[in-house]
Amino acid sequence: MNGHLNDEQWAAAALQEIDEPVARHLADCPACRGELASFARAAETARAWTRSAAEQPEAFWTRQRTGIRARFEAREQLRPWKRWVWVTATVTLILVAATLLSRKPPQPVRTIAQPDPDDALLLSVQQSIRSDLPAALRPAALLTREIDRNEARQHNP
Repeated sequence: MNGHLNDEQWAAAALQEIDEPVARHLADCPACRGELASFARAAETARAWTRSAAEQPEAFWTRQRTGIRARFEAREQLRPWKRWVWVTATVTLILVAATLLSRKPPQPVRTIAQPDPDDALLLSVQQSIRSDLPAALRPAALLTREIDRNEARQHNP
């Protein structure tokens, strides 16, 4: 064994589960023996304190039970209003959620498109360019189209 005990060997020694190499090292090393004795004393002190704390007279335990019961009952008397707060908050959240989810989306606003005067002018220019008639004869052409339509209606009732 090189050096002193490692953590696992210390734990085994504290639990008195010592194997042969550890037992030889403890026999040969006074520092490790002293450290193990120190651990044993600390563990024994803790055991003694735990036993003395647990070995209380019955009056002590009766006082403990009475105090715990009194604190528990005091808490129970304060709790009913907390339940109503939670119930109120839950109902409010449900109502708000239902209101928000039941709303219909707003209808889109329909606006009437106003004709752009520039577009109207451009359209007029395009029509005059495409037409074969001079501008002075256009009203007469419209009048003849109208007469032709009326005659077609009279012949085909």
